Amino acid sequence: MTQAEPKNVAWVRWFDASHQRGECTLDEFVPRVELESAGLLVHEDEESVSIALDSYVDDDTFRYIEHIPKVNVIELRRFSLAVPS
Repeated sequence: MTQAEPKNVAWVRWFDASHQRGECTLDEFVPRVELESAGLLVHEDEESVSIALDSYVDDDTFRYIEHIPKVNVIELRRFSLAVPS
């Protein structure tokens, strides 16, 4: 039996800038959008939270990392999972 290795996962609700093409009225104005992202928690500090879609277990590397500025975070939930290694 293998030992369970803890993995940290994060779910983030955050806002980002919006881009509107073409003409729009002030009633149609959308200056920001709310997004939800989730993934493996790669790094977190006072400025940002970084989550990855994939992790390659053999060499502990990550792919498809998203860096979210903390000033844009509306809600952040962290989960710890025990994953057999």
